[in-house]
Amino acid sequence: MKKLIFIPITAFFVACSSSPKDASEINLEDFEQRISYALGADIGASFKSIPEEIFATLNKTELEKGFYDYLSSKDLSAKDCNDMLEETHASGQGIDTTNYTMKEISHCYGAVFGEGLRKSLVVKNGLDIVNFDVARIGFANSLVGADTIIDLNERQTMIMNFHNDLNKSNGEKFMMDMAKKNPDNVKDENPDEEYIFIENTPGEGEAIDLNKEFDILLTITSITGDTLVSTYENTGLPEFQNSMILTTDDILIPQVWKIAAKDMKVGGDYSVYSSYELAFGEDGVYSPNGQGYFIQPFTAIGIHTKVLKQAERYSSIKEQGREMIEAAKQRPNTIVDPSGFVLTTLEEGTGKKVKEGDDVQAHYVLSLSNGEVIQNSYMTSAQGNQPAPSFSLNSVVKGWQLAIPKMREGGRYRLVLPYDLGYGENGNRGIQPYETLSFEIEVIKSGAPGTLVQAQQMAPQQQISPEQLKQLQEELQKQQGQ
Repeated sequence: MKKLIFIPITAFFVACSSSPKDASEINLEDFEQRISYALGADIGASFKSIPEEIFATLNKTELEKGFYDYLSSKDLSAKDCNDMLEETHASGQGIDTTNYTMKEISHCYGAVFGEGLRKSLVVKNGLDIVNFDVARIGFANSLVGADTIIDLNERQTMIMNFHNDLNKSNGEKFMMDMAKKNPDNVKDENPDEEYIFIENTPGEGEAIDLNKEFDILLTITSITGDTLVSTYENTGLPEFQNSMILTTDDILIPQVWKIAAKDMKVGGDYSVYSSYELAFGEDGVYSPNGQGYFIQPFTAIGIHTKVLKQAERYSSIKEQGREMIEAAKQRPNTIVDPSGFVLTTLEEGTGKKVKEGDDVQAHYVLSLSNGEVIQNSYMTSAQGNQPAPSFSLNSVVKGWQLAIPKMREGGRYRLVLPYDLGYGENGNRGIQPYETLSFEIEVIKSGAPGTLVQAQQMAPQQQISPEQLKQLQEELQKQQGQ
């Protein structure tokens, strides 16, 4: 459990009689000044991600002024600045100063960052806590690498706790307000499981069974009503085209939904409101692409949900798999192996036939039964400037062990594997249990065990320097503090 630094309530209202003019005048014992400096310095540190050759050309005075102007004013909008920056960077060849001066561009860079900080603080009711002048000093110092009055790790921890405390206090207020508005909908049979449950439209189907899978419409919102995550792609489409198959094991189904499900039926439309404890807790949900949180820690939420139908777990994915296999059987140049795999020859190879247990070099594209491509070796090889991957047939899924020896070098094939020849009842990273797999495979070459894979494994390993390791650790710490 993370250790929290709770903000004394008096710190929200106490301000110094005058603002510091530079870092030497900042009172680090004053919470307002301390957090303001930290927030400004953290935003300034974001410029480290800008290529050095671009950053060196920016006017630091205008960066600072733009940041301060748009942080401190509620009347300014950085929309024009966003348009300007998009235009001046459109070529991808540095900054185009044909229509704008570097002074204007620099001011807009600062404006975008200042407005971003302001908006995030407004949403969390934290703007009144921040001293704009001190935040400006932190920002300016960070631009020139002089933001040293607060240790980096301490600064990131303080910012993380600041945001967490705001999330928590705002969530508590939100739940109290909702309880006052909906007194008859408060569910508090268990003091540790208090939430608000609203039946918008009663369901006429069977009671929700948590052991099944659900074809579900689900939208999770913040306390301000912003959508955090949703199954909807287009509200103009029929419900079944906006739904998703989920189970209670999925991360999108929080604890409060499971508790409230006792009052739900198939076909019913419901709204559920919960504090963070029954939502996504102290950890939140981190974005799969590593770009921060899409549900922050200590976040109270609203859930808007409707179960269209429910069925035995994995029945949908099994049915999709059966349909994929039956469709594959109808293709020309196809064999159906007694083991269950379906192999289609797209282009006959002219090289030697692969032997059982061989090492093989091949490109492949892996798709799931819903058509989603999740692996593409052509793309990853091109991005990394690497050759096609090599592997031993003794260390791949059963379906490859059986099917690839039916292929020839130079050939292209489509291979469909039922789940028992793939990753079975347990699945694998990014692959659900009982998933049928479709591969498009191009066999490049093959050889006896140890002729391809061993040589690859014995290639010299790239070493990481102590400086690189330190940078990686600092980046991880920064991500955890966002």
